[in-house]
Amino acid sequence: METTVVAVWGKVLEDIRKEVGETRYNLWFKNTVAISSRDNVIEVGTPSAFLAEWLETHYMRVMARIASAHAGRAVSIRFVVDGNLFRGQRKQEEQAKRELLEEVAPADDVRLEAERYSLSNFIVGPCNSIAYAAAQKVVEQPGTAYNPLFLHGGVGLGKTHLLVGISNEVHRKYKRDVVEYVSAEGFTNRFLFALRNGALDAFRARYRNARLLVIDDVHFLANKPATQDEFLNTFNSLSRGGCQIVLASDSHPKLIGKLKESLVNRFVSGMVAKLDKPDYRTRVEIVKCKAELKRVALPQEVIEFVARHAQGSVREIEGAVNTLAAFASLSRMPVDARIAAEALKGLVESGQRPVSLPDIEAVVATYSGLTEGELRSRRRTQAVSQARHLAMYLARNLGSFSYSEIGAYFGRRNHSSVVSAVEKVTRQVGTDHDLARAVAALRSEFGL
Repeated sequence: METTVVAVWGKVLEDIRKEVGETRYNLWFKNTVAISSRDNVIEVGTPSAFLAEWLETHYMRVMARIASAHAGRAVSIRFVVDGNLFRGQRKQEEQAKRELLEEVAPADDVRLEAERYSLSNFIVGPCNSIAYAAAQKVVEQPGTAYNPLFLHGGVGLGKTHLLVGISNEVHRKYKRDVVEYVSAEGFTNRFLFALRNGALDAFRARYRNARLLVIDDVHFLANKPATQDEFLNTFNSLSRGGCQIVLASDSHPKLIGKLKESLVNRFVSGMVAKLDKPDYRTRVEIVKCKAELKRVALPQEVIEFVARHAQGSVREIEGAVNTLAAFASLSRMPVDARIAAEALKGLVESGQRPVSLPDIEAVVATYSGLTEGELRSRRRTQAVSQARHLAMYLARNLGSFSYSEIGAYFGRRNHSSVVSAVEKVTRQVGTDHDLARAVAALRSEFGL
């Protein structure tokens, strides 16, 4: 009879669950197990002495009563600490934390983008040949060649394409290796969640066990000292283990404001490669590639038309091709030069300016350690105001935007506010050498 109680301990626990409720059951009873039964005494294993003492003090009678009902005779309970249960419970807890971490912040599944972003369909030109060659070398010799590899360049110039391409190639060639691809924002969110929910061990195991760690938008770490410290420790751990690290940002590491010097030094210790705006010939090849991916037939004159006017970024070229593909699909007509000119009228008009307001906003926000939204917000802190004034100055001098256009973009500010901001920065550039160097560096980000 006693052995039967041990065998049906699961049913005993089910009755306990009904009596004490789901919450208490999961907290106190879930990890107990009947080990043996002798002389009307059931030995119940618990993961810890604390749990054994708590159950004995608060639930001894409940457990004995329910166990006796199943035994058909009066039995008593004796609690013993079982080390295997403790280890098993810890393993279950860590797994649960990993699953919770994944549920709150799922992984960036870069393999879903394999067809769109691969090294084989990356268009190489003078603007990105060094970055592409470095990416290939990393795939050939991960952990030894160019470690870390830090890619930087303006918005939409192909950084993410290279990151995803590297990730997928390494995963394909070395399937046993662990590849972790995450944006700096995703890394930050998961770290903060783990910190609040006692899941730091699971978080660290995830990233420090990677053989290849790829981090996009590194500038998001600016002005986040706790996350920077955590990432520095992760970086050091991977580096000591000979693991490959690949990073990308809109700016050179030394131009990312409010980033700890220790991190900057790590970032520049390997290979730093810049991606510039593509020249005309490269843009022609990009248009052809994007058209093939969209399965839209474009005559050579249309390809050249797009390449002449979409001068800002690869993303701009892709947007133009998508527009033409949509037109061809909806109208069921082939795209010729006249139709392309009409469909891309906005692109032609905006292409008269060397840079766009969103590009200026992105570069200045990165340099200042702020988010892009802050420059358009109503915030008036010194840091935000200075960055906003600098962005307005660049918009006026690099893009020749009107004061009204600049004011409308940066938080609907009036004409006089923009004039005042531009004049203020103009005076400061003439006397503040640090600011003058910063402006020169920011201009170089646009190839000017």
